[in-house]
Amino acid sequence: MRHKHTHWLLLFALCLGALVAEHPRALAGEPSAGQNPPLEKSTAHIRPKTKPSNEPEPKKGQIWTDPVTKMEFVYIPGGCFTMGTPADEEGREPDEGPGHEVCVDGFWMGKTPVTNAQYRKYDRNHNSRTYFGHDLNGDNQPVVYVSWEQAREFARWLTRKNHALLGDTGRSEIAIPPEVLQAIRDGKDLSRWLDRQKTGRHSFFLPTEAEWEYACRAGTESARFWGNDSGRACGYANVADQSASKEWRDWRVHGCNDGWVVTSPAGSFKPNPFGLHDMLGNVWEWCLDWYSTKYEIEPKQNPTGPPLSGIGRQVRGGSWDNDPAGVRCGNRSHATPRFIRYNIGFRLIRTR
Repeated sequence: MRHKHTHWLLLFALCLGALVAEHPRALAGEPSAGQNPPLEKSTAHIRPKTKPSNEPEPKKGQIWTDPVTKMEFVYIPGGCFTMGTPADEEGREPDEGPGHEVCVDGFWMGKTPVTNAQYRKYDRNHNSRTYFGHDLNGDNQPVVYVSWEQAREFARWLTRKNHALLGDTGRSEIAIPPEVLQAIRDGKDLSRWLDRQKTGRHSFFLPTEAEWEYACRAGTESARFWGNDSGRACGYANVADQSASKEWRDWRVHGCNDGWVVTSPAGSFKPNPFGLHDMLGNVWEWCLDWYSTKYEIEPKQNPTGPPLSGIGRQVRGGSWDNDPAGVRCGNRSHATPRFIRYNIGFRLIRTR
């Protein structure tokens, strides 16, 4: 049953006072070990301008280094692309369509996934553990065993740290635009909009699914940013390969050897045309959006996915234990917000 509009307005006011996002819907258990234990197969927020109008537009590929974690961010210019996969793409799943045009504003994206060393600036006791005796906890390996909620809190922590360095306290008053009021009535997820009303320069978030796929494709239209040939993967991504097949002989693997049995140090492989490393393989990456079994084709500009789905949050990119079908820019999966796993990490974007 749909709540009355007055109830939504009251709920919105409470959310503004606390500046909190939605509560988790469910907790997924940790899967048993083995190749590609099934992730739950596989976003609506209102977004303000991504940079103050008096700031010059950064150049494509420009690098900015976060002073807190020393994480490097690459500027990704805005543009339009076809989101989703063609019906004849090898490995395609039904939830990868329909293909539709999407446009995103420019943003800064982490050059690599967040590493263990960077995450331990926030949580010094975090342990990414091992996988069947193989270490996942090295300083330069991507952080894993981090939930969507923990990734979001890391982004908020990093935002606060940067604002303190800048002396930027953010906006103190919030004007509620008509489209946000309508979104409240429609039951949309406004956590990202709420966050951004209290943020100034150098604010960090998980990418939307659209931002992530746009960044992964980097102007290409093939299944992978290097082309359709999965046999070339080992020059660009850490995937299930011949190294892994020596350890786990029943795995389906790529026909190449990337030299790593489990996660590799972030940035070990060739970047995509935007200068981003590990957009495919190494670890799955959390996205902001809720999951839906098919795309919502509206809005076209800066889409953020469906309202609360109760199914899970998006993860993208595949990982070190995925076969060719899982390592494609259009491949989608999801997990519940508190889910943690040996092959799920994240990277951040900076919007201002």
